[in-house]
Amino acid sequence: MRITLMGGPGSGKGTQAKMLSEVYRIPQISTGDLLREAVSENSPLGQLAQQAMDKGNLVDDQIVLEILEERLRKRDTKRGFIIDGYPRSIPQAQALDNLLGLLGRPIQIAVNIDVKNDVLIKRISGRFICNHCGRIYNHHFDLPQVEGVCDTCGSTEFISRTDDNLESVKTRLEVYEKETSPLITYFRAQHKLRNVKGEGDKDQIHQIIRDMLDIEIRPLEVHTLETASEVEEEIDHTVIAGGEINRIDPPKKVRKPKRTSIKKSATVQKPSPSGANKKTTKRKTTSTSKTTTARNKSAKTTAKSKSRSVSTKAKSKTVATKTKPKKATQTRKSK
Repeated sequence: MRITLMGGPGSGKGTQAKMLSEVYRIPQISTGDLLREAVSENSPLGQLAQQAMDKGNLVDDQIVLEILEERLRKRDTKRGFIIDGYPRSIPQAQALDNLLGLLGRPIQIAVNIDVKNDVLIKRISGRFICNHCGRIYNHHFDLPQVEGVCDTCGSTEFISRTDDNLESVKTRLEVYEKETSPLITYFRAQHKLRNVKGEGDKDQIHQIIRDMLDIEIRPLEVHTLETASEVEEEIDHTVIAGGEINRIDPPKKVRKPKRTSIKKSATVQKPSPSGANKKTTKRKTTSTSKTTTARNKSAKTTAKSKSRSVSTKAKSKTVATKTKPKKATQTRKSK
């Protein structure tokens, strides 16, 4: 399963990506998380990204693509991946298609989570995040069951992004309409776009996406896939259907019976000149005559052997009958 999730800021891409990743056991890939990891690890690409961010500039697309390539080459992505919020422009989409084409794993479906702008403004402006597990809450729609306590991990530390305010939300939506919305036509031209309404309960939206993926991505139900356990030099054969993963044994190879030379000579007829046809017919007749003579000889030998066995049995009977009266005469004389 190789999908990318699209949608405006606050449409729920990250939430749905996490839920799908847990269900299908494939990694969620976010370019923002990858950049932060590269910077924290102080890798060469992370240093280049840090220099751009220190200057207040956006990270170059080529740096982001190289970091993404490193992630996609890891073994846990062989069964599939979910790209969260990338690409964001037509050039990024083209570069991603080229990269995945070289890897032999193109995007199968681009899911666009469609939400109205007024709903997006409420979602972003009221959003806050658990600092421990990263679960997202909202002051308007989704509050913790116990005030100030995370439902998932029980942490009491919450943070909110600096750009989650009304002014920044409007500017981000304008940028999205200009740069990211043309991706809808891009993926529609490839017949990969699928629109999902993102307003309502997140569990219902999640179920709609799951049903769509299970119906449309059929290779998962046909081909055997290598799982992440390949790191331990093991191979799992899995089938994904309805969000459930079932392990199955690989199908045994059945050897086809070999065809005899007689059938091949009867079925295969190569074009040849008239003289060659005559030669082949002569060969066929001679071969058939040889087989018939061989059969006749074998029949004669079996008949002779049967007659010999019958004669030997008859002789043995006659000898037995002759010997019995001799014994009788000897007993009379003794008396």
